[in-house]
Amino acid sequence: MAQSRELVEKVFHLEKPERIPAGFCLGGSWPIFTEGRTLYELLSDAEEAADIFYRVNDRLDADFVTVGTGATAFLIEALGAEIRYSGNGAPEIISLIVNKEEDIDKLDIGKALQAPKIQWLKAVAKGVVERNNGKRSIFVSGRAPFTLAGQLFGLENLSKALYKNKALVEKLLNFTTDLSVAYYEEMLKVDGIDGIFIADPSASGDVVSARHFEAVVLPYLTKVLVRLKFYNKLSVLHICGNITDRLHLIPQTGIQMISLDSKVDLAKAKEIIGGKIGLAGNVNPVSVLEDQEPKEVYAVTTSCLEHAAADGGFLLLPGCDISAKVPEHNVSAMIEATHQWKHNH
Repeated sequence: MAQSRELVEKVFHLEKPERIPAGFCLGGSWPIFTEGRTLYELLSDAEEAADIFYRVNDRLDADFVTVGTGATAFLIEALGAEIRYSGNGAPEIISLIVNKEEDIDKLDIGKALQAPKIQWLKAVAKGVVERNNGKRSIFVSGRAPFTLAGQLFGLENLSKALYKNKALVEKLLNFTTDLSVAYYEEMLKVDGIDGIFIADPSASGDVVSARHFEAVVLPYLTKVLVRLKFYNKLSVLHICGNITDRLHLIPQTGIQMISLDSKVDLAKAKEIIGGKIGLAGNVNPVSVLEDQEPKEVYAVTTSCLEHAAADGGFLLLPGCDISAKVPEHNVSAMIEATHQWKHNH
């Protein structure tokens, strides 16, 4: 029987594995809370943080581990913003550091990458790799240029500038493209990382039109992937909300897999881009994983698999990040349903 790492590699290459791999790639903070800890108190001990991340994934028999919880807030903080810690989630960015074009010139990416919390993220990744011994795939998570731009400038400001100040938008997105690439390159200095997980929640169909997605999201995301291609790592993109109207555009970015929100119909997504790139998703993180009992989680997971997994190229994930309220037995039911499903088909 192939190990988890081999199974994950197969689905990213659109192959049909011996069984479907599963995990909770978006649950960056969840392992910490399920162990009764907070991110803030772990910042002084990267080894303990690595132990928690790996131990929880190992206990649940997940096929991959994602590291990088808090990465976005830490990166924006390192550039000069203020953040606030939450007891039930990732840190929040509570100040904006770009108000005009000239502000972008003052931001120092190299200095930001050397900030203690970014180096803590690298130390956690290194600790997870050491505990893994090559068994599971290890991914590092971060953000795409459009979402980073909204976090520096404010999403509402960015949305208005798409119409009123295109020069600022272009300059900002060129900067955040450099920032995204540099962050991943810094994390990929850790030997043993298998892939990059790129989250672009602000590119959601609930926020940005398909027209603007094609004009100001797609080109910069593509630049990130072109520049990171040198590292030959697996790549997965997650965009929140219903992105059915722009799914056909995703393969041209060079991404290997798209992680879909529970708002997207898996069967329809497979019809649009199946065979071009891999699909991942999309058990509802709230109405199913948070609110239902394990038997319902098992049933919904099985339904997702029936819609998208039969031909391979599929990774079972929650449809978005999972909160501290999600009980461990429900995540366990989701993963167990996935692993069992393959034995029956």
